[in-house]
Amino acid sequence: MSRPQDTRQRLIDAGIELFGEQGFKGTTTRQLAETANANIGSIAYYFGNKHGLYLAAARYIADALCQRLGLSADTTKGAVAPVDTDQAHQALLTLFRQMVRIFTEDADCRRWMLLVVREQARPGQAFDILYDNAFSHIQQGVSALIARITGLPQESHRVILETHTLVGQVLFLLVGREALLRRLELTHFDADTLADIDAIIEGHLNQLGNGQSPNGAVSTKKQPL
Repeated sequence: MSRPQDTRQRLIDAGIELFGEQGFKGTTTRQLAETANANIGSIAYYFGNKHGLYLAAARYIADALCQRLGLSADTTKGAVAPVDTDQAHQALLTLFRQMVRIFTEDADCRRWMLLVVREQARPGQAFDILYDNAFSHIQQGVSALIARITGLPQESHRVILETHTLVGQVLFLLVGREALLRRLELTHFDADTLADIDAIIEGHLNQLGNGQSPNGAVSTKKQPL
C-alpha cells in the first residue's frame, strides 16, 4: 500500500506531464488518476479539484527550481550581493555556470518546460506562483549582482533588462536544446561544449564590468534608463 505522500507526489508528477503536454482543459481527472496510478477521488482529497492540482504542480516546479539554484526570498534580498565587485562578478559567474548545468543536463527541467512555457504564453494563477516563488528570486538574485558590478540601481530599467537578457540566453539552452544539439551534431552536451558555453557566458559578464551590455552597447553607469 502506497503512503499518502507518495500518492500526492505521483499526482503532481502526472499533472506536470499531462498539463504540459495537453494543457489544463485538455487533461481530465481520469487521465491524471490513471497516470498517477491513484484513485480518482484522491485528486479532490489532496488538492480540492483539478485546478488545485494544477496550481500544486506549478508550486512544485517553482520550489524545486529554486532549490536547485540555491535561491530563495532570503538570499535575493541582499545576501547574494557582495560589497566587492570582483566577488559579485565571481558569484554571478558561479550562478550562471550552475544554471547552464541545470538547463542542459537536468531531465526534470525538460519535463517541467512544457507547463512553464504554456504559462508564459498565457499567464494565469499558475504563472503568479511560478513568478512569485521562482522567477522573481532568480531575477532579484542576478540583478543584485549586476547592479553591484555596474554601479547602477538594482531596480533601474537597464539592470532589469540586462538580467532578463542574460538569464534568457542561458534559459534558451533548455528551450532550444534539441535545435542546438542537432546544429552541433551532438546527442548531449559534452564537457568540451559546456566549457565553451561557460567561456561565452564569462565573456558576456566581462563586458558588464567594462561598462558594456552583452550586445556590445555602452551602458551608462550614472543615468539608468
